Amino acid sequence: MSLSRASLMGGGILLTLFLSHLIWGSVSIPWLEGLMGEVNISQDHMTILFDVRLPRALIALSTGMGLSCCGLMLQTWLGNPLAGPSVLGVTSGAGMGVALVVLAGVGSVWWGTTLAAFVGSTLTLAMVFGVSHRFRGMASLLIFGLMLNYVLGALITVLQSEADPDSLQQFVFWGMGTFGQATFNVSIILFFVILVCMLIVWKMRKDLDIWTLGPLTAKSMGVNELTLRRQVVLLTGMMTGLLTAICGPVAFLGLATPHVVKLLFGGRSHRELIPLTAITGGILALLADWGVKGVFFMDSGWPLNAVLSLIGGPMVVWVLIKNSKMSAA
Repeated sequence: MSLSRASLMGGGILLTLFLSHLIWGSVSIPWLEGLMGEVNISQDHMTILFDVRLPRALIALSTGMGLSCCGLMLQTWLGNPLAGPSVLGVTSGAGMGVALVVLAGVGSVWWGTTLAAFVGSTLTLAMVFGVSHRFRGMASLLIFGLMLNYVLGALITVLQSEADPDSLQQFVFWGMGTFGQATFNVSIILFFVILVCMLIVWKMRKDLDIWTLGPLTAKSMGVNELTLRRQVVLLTGMMTGLLTAICGPVAFLGLATPHVVKLLFGGRSHRELIPLTAITGGILALLADWGVKGVFFMDSGWPLNAVLSLIGGPMVVWVLIKNSKMSAA
């Protein structure tokens, strides 16, 4: 399958999933009868659409696209397939910022947690990139990121042990991940911020392609390493911080989605990888949200991070096995 055809097919699946979140839910809304003029859509139904379903779908879409592109940028920059916001401590940095705001009682308004998460994720990523030149191999850098995860996790645990019950409960539920806490205005703002960030990533596609040839080659071909580093830090920190503040520390998407795209479609140019990764991330996030809300055999939904791991883990394993068989043949 050609990559352009795959993008069109993926876009169609993404649109279908997005509309399904608006049409179906625990409350039945007579959309077809309303469009045919047989009944009037009540104000309660419109409230459900614009205050519950649309914000949730937009947040899921934004999170899937944003975190997937963050993972793609980090893996390209570091040249390591294990790089991602969660592995390098970026998500933990955002979580530390939120923990300081919520558990320490500084405040719990959405803009406060958002700012704290952005600052925490950006500082953590800047620290990782700042020490990256001191390590000879990427394995050492990944170990540094994992140790940073452990240290930040320990500090968060200390804050949890000292927090009051209400703040602790709020932080624990935040840590499970959810797409359903944002208001309509917040979801719209976040969606357009992620779109703007992704447009900037799209403009970086040529530099990212050249960077895959190696730092020395990239510099000789006119790529400004400092500028590219700053762009990766700021974009990854901004998107991860904003999304983590609103949705919680969402697992899997940033690390695994780029691998799913590369293994399924085999693309190497970021002109193809960026849109495919964003579309695939959006599809996975919207699929996971059906599990969170509860469908078919489930009476109630499961935590978001559990659903993402249950969907994503087997998918990556299946793709790896499929490609291994094709290589052996």
